[in-house]
Amino acid sequence: MLRSHKKLTKKEMKQDKLIIITAKVVEYIRDEWIKIGSIILGVAIIVSVSLFTVRGMKKSEISAYDIAMNAFLNNAPESTELLTKYINNHGGSKRASGVLINLGNNYYGKKDYDTAEIYFKKYINKFSDNPFYGFNAYNGLGGIYEEKGKYNEAGELYEEFTSKYKNSAFVIMMYLNAGKAYYLAGSTSAAIRNFRKIVDSYEDSKEKQEAIFYIEMLS
Repeated sequence: MLRSHKKLTKKEMKQDKLIIITAKVVEYIRDEWIKIGSIILGVAIIVSVSLFTVRGMKKSEISAYDIAMNAFLNNAPESTELLTKYINNHGGSKRASGVLINLGNNYYGKKDYDTAEIYFKKYINKFSDNPFYGFNAYNGLGGIYEEKGKYNEAGELYEEFTSKYKNSAFVIMMYLNAGKAYYLAGSTSAAIRNFRKIVDSYEDSKEKQEAIFYIEMLS
């Protein structure tokens, strides 16, 4: 006797599909568990090795910095070589900012202006979070331009500092530097502009009298 088929409701059809899908997933996991486990283990190993490598690199960077700075602070003859090696290997680290400034000042003191310029420019292009280092780099590079007779470039650089580090305690000094550099370049209006900023904004400063002297001379 043929048995009549029961018509499935939508709810029952959905349940059947769910059972079929679940069965297939279970079967897939059962057949592929070795492969899946291998992938998970491989990812875990890669992550572990990466973390170990990063920690090792950081430890190496800190060690190189400590050695270089210790030599620098003790005026060791190999200090410049060690600082340069540090920058070559770890130029993107946070600690590289101070090393660049030390190298720039070192070569500036030796009147090796071309090499000093390289390191001051590297600092300016890569870092900007430390106003003191920023002043050192901009002031040093501006001094190099003046030594080379590039007075307009020096003035522009000093003004760049005043725009970039508006709240720095060195802003007034850089306005004065800019005014003098433009004066030496023969750029009268630019010189007066910077001297005028001192007179108008820093009334109680010792730089005001010097700025007034230049304004009266140039007017």
